[in-house]
Amino acid sequence: MSSASPLTTIAQWIQSDDRLQMGPDRFDRAKRHIVDTVGAAIAGARLAAGAATSALAHSVGDRIGSRIIRECARARATEIDDIHLVSCTTPGAVIVPTVLALASGSRRANASPARRVRLRTVKEFCAATVAGYEALIRFGVLIDGPAALHRGVWPTHAAAAFGSAAAASRAYALTLEQTVAALATSLAFGSGRPVSGASPLSSRWLTLGVAAANGELAARAAAAGLRAADPQHAISRRLTNRLGHACLFDDVGMKPFASARQGLAAIEAARDIVERHAINAADIDRITVTLPEPLRRIVDRPAAPATRFESIVSVQYQVALAIAAPDRLLDVDRTPPFSSPSLRRLQSRIRVRRSRELGASYPDEWPARVTITVGRRRLTEVMMRPPGDAYNPLDWDDLAAKFERLAGPTIGIAAARRTVRTMRKAAPNANMPRLWELAP
Repeated sequence: MSSASPLTTIAQWIQSDDRLQMGPDRFDRAKRHIVDTVGAAIAGARLAAGAATSALAHSVGDRIGSRIIRECARARATEIDDIHLVSCTTPGAVIVPTVLALASGSRRANASPARRVRLRTVKEFCAATVAGYEALIRFGVLIDGPAALHRGVWPTHAAAAFGSAAAASRAYALTLEQTVAALATSLAFGSGRPVSGASPLSSRWLTLGVAAANGELAARAAAAGLRAADPQHAISRRLTNRLGHACLFDDVGMKPFASARQGLAAIEAARDIVERHAINAADIDRITVTLPEPLRRIVDRPAAPATRFESIVSVQYQVALAIAAPDRLLDVDRTPPFSSPSLRRLQSRIRVRRSRELGASYPDEWPARVTITVGRRRLTEVMMRPPGDAYNPLDWDDLAAKFERLAGPTIGIAAARRTVRTMRKAAPNANMPRLWELAP
């Protein structure tokens, strides 16, 4: 395997029967990420951009392609989907909608042989999902996602077609040669050049959905006999570094609420200090947030947010919201962003600084130091792994509460609870629950 090209190596890994033998911890993690992304997609339908993209998706491509576009855009638009730090990619919003769409399409009585997929059982569904996650994440690592982001590249968009092609190739049971062709074809589809997400009706999420749909199309093209040459040495072997020994999927974290991940540690640290010391928001004189410079450049936005997207990115607003109006922090829509005199006053007292010391562990960790000054007291907390981080993960109870908040308003609280309970208990050989039927 070591002498093969990177695409051949990863194609062999994707199609290996070992994908069905994942250990119980990884299997459980895969189920949680599937549920988490489904919740995000359901909530995304209530956002202006999610609803507009959904309406358009019906006229774009075929049934499977349009479903991928719709669900991917919905999930990613929430900014509450999962994230892998070192690659700076958000794989769940791409991969889970792809696999769900394939499972949904395969249930049609007139499905063609090329669209009959091996996703009947929970373990088959999880195998295709993890294959897609791993490919997408590794592509993000290959392009150095955190650095690429500061060059104006959207790492998830750049990697989306590649990850989707991997998941679809596994689901379609392509041959090794076909899988290499699908991956090679997918390389032509991801520009990585983002549309701004600032507008409430931004097409940003549509572009990601189209990239994901193109990856599935690349796999279908390979199944139909279309070929693309393996680029061989044009792809660095970094793509497959320690493949088979390290599973980067295990390093994917979740978000407890809608937030730019760059600010999550600061928000949680501030919440911890306030709760532990029973601090009243009105008594706070100053808050200092210290971040590694790559994080500060993204979230240091002191102005009052005018749009939902601005409210999610600004660490000043998010910290103030977490302290002055904590229930509003859990609001996914935020249209228009909540405001009040006490919130504005607190936000004006927050300063963001950069730290070389905290940057030593970046991008493996995205930490923060928060100091809250109340009179003569200076209370400080450093947070390296906030709740939801891959190494401080949300458990099933946390996930159930989050899913209920996200999906409950649309499908009902009882259905939301039943969905989480069913997936939590689902054994590897059980039939895959029909999660694709939940989304409106």
